[in-house]
Amino acid sequence: MRNHSTKSNTALHQIADPGPSGALPMLPGGTVEKTDTSPEETLHREAAEEAQLTLTDAVLVGWVLDETGEVYGGAGPNARLRLAARVTDIGPAAIDPATGRPFVRLLATPAQAAALLGWGPPGARQAQLAAETACARWGLPIAHPIEIEEVPAEGMRLS
Repeated sequence: MRNHSTKSNTALHQIADPGPSGALPMLPGGTVEKTDTSPEETLHREAAEEAQLTLTDAVLVGWVLDETGEVYGGAGPNARLRLAARVTDIGPAAIDPATGRPFVRLLATPAQAAALLGWGPPGARQAQLAAETACARWGLPIAHPIEIEEVPAEGMRLS
């Protein structure tokens, strides 16, 4: 296994839902639940459940308007926050309690992830802000394009 800290410290840990329609790329996250005290706590919980990530130091990098809330059963207009956080650990793959199946976990740069997700110019700006935040806040180098790869099932050691 390569040392990912020398390759790209600002790699984005993305997941793909291997559903019947093919792999759908997405980021860990979800709805704030009654037990969550903040959007940041939701991010920590969802990242652990969906991608077995341990995060620290979450920071808001933007939001996306969902005019219909169709993903949430037509809940109506809502804003989806975009947060960046430092990944401190990637544990072994596990089954997501919400879907009953494991997600494929991918490493990509923020810019590559925004392109894969089809976020367009607003997403590209958020990805750039996330990369700049990682550089300024955590001293991580700006990521250069990498070969997108799957996180091994046993997880990864971050150094």
